[in-house]
Amino acid sequence: MVEATNVTRAALAAALVLMAPGCGPDLRLAAAGLEIFPDPAQVGDSVSFSFTLTVIPEQGFTVRALIDGTEHTRISRFEGVDGPFVIAIGAAGDLISQYGLGTHLGAVEVRLDDQSRTATANRTFVLQEPPPPPAPVEVVR
Repeated sequence: MVEATNVTRAALAAALVLMAPGCGPDLRLAAAGLEIFPDPAQVGDSVSFSFTLTVIPEQGFTVRALIDGTEHTRISRFEGVDGPFVIAIGAAGDLISQYGLGTHLGAVEVRLDDQSRTATANRTFVLQEPPPPPAPVEVVR
């Protein structure tokens, strides 16, 4: 009888591990297809990071948006997601003030709250000066 009890306990423990959030064969975590809009960005533009996010099943996670390796924005949620995810990064003028002109590396990092898994996606984008205004046209009469 003692052996049956130990087997039952082991089976119950295994079942609990498989049902715990973030565990088991049905866990899906992915961040893919990062797009940065607009690219290039200039003063007057609002910059966003858009990507496909998969967090299945529903659980707590944190998304960090990074520029050149520096965390710029952090969002924490508790939900299941399987589709587009957009993060408003901010005004291009503010980004230029903080990170400078030129090519930068944008990245998203998605981490489950239990720290068991992380998914990332990255791509480069450009912050630039606005083009000069067109030359005035002379009107001849």
